[in-house]
Amino acid sequence: MENLLLSLIILIEFVLVVTTSAPLFLANRFRKSPNLGIGVWFGLFFSAMIAGFISVGIAGFSILLTWRSLSTQESIWLILGGSVAPWLLLAFAGVLLALGNQKLEPMFQKRAEIDLLSQLAPREIMKFHKARVFELEVPGFYALSRNYDIYVSKAVFKLTQKQQEAILWHEYGHIRLGHQNLKRITSLVLQLSSWFAVSRGFAYEVAKLCELSADKYALKRVYSKDLYEARKLFS
Repeated sequence: MENLLLSLIILIEFVLVVTTSAPLFLANRFRKSPNLGIGVWFGLFFSAMIAGFISVGIAGFSILLTWRSLSTQESIWLILGGSVAPWLLLAFAGVLLALGNQKLEPMFQKRAEIDLLSQLAPREIMKFHKARVFELEVPGFYALSRNYDIYVSKAVFKLTQKQQEAILWHEYGHIRLGHQNLKRITSLVLQLSSWFAVSRGFAYEVAKLCELSADKYALKRVYSKDLYEARKLFS
């Protein structure tokens, strides 16, 4: 029992250290190595999440051990208390599940809004390597990628040929580097635990590092001047 409690304390301390220190010490640290930064953020965040789950498991197991030890006691109140504890834990888990479903609902609404892209982009303009490029019926400079499709506003086609290619390479970089899946994960984490500063920092930093990573991917194929001049128009 003492070993379980010691393990529980260590795991909780690890979770606390990661959740409090990561936003303070890792923010804006990986501008030159965005892919490394993405790996570090995901590694720390999910190791803390695993440690949290193990902590819950240890806490639940300790309740069962306590119940077994109490069942040998003669006090009826101790026996009743030990019997009720697991049910209280299950009730708490049920509340967390309900809250989780409530938090996830906005994600499905947002996904439905994203599906409106197919209505705003009625025609395919061109092929860009393995991606299809669609023109969006929206004002201003706008570009995004989803699956192997790239959506750009009409204004993008008014840029110079080199600037257009720079934007398309940037969006294609998001596709090739799997940034869409990473952002889905961070969006899920943010919806489930938005009250934690580390969740907000995790989502913000990963989104920023994905942009820097896509820039580096594009800069292997276009001039920095063309990319940065075009990117200024999107801010």
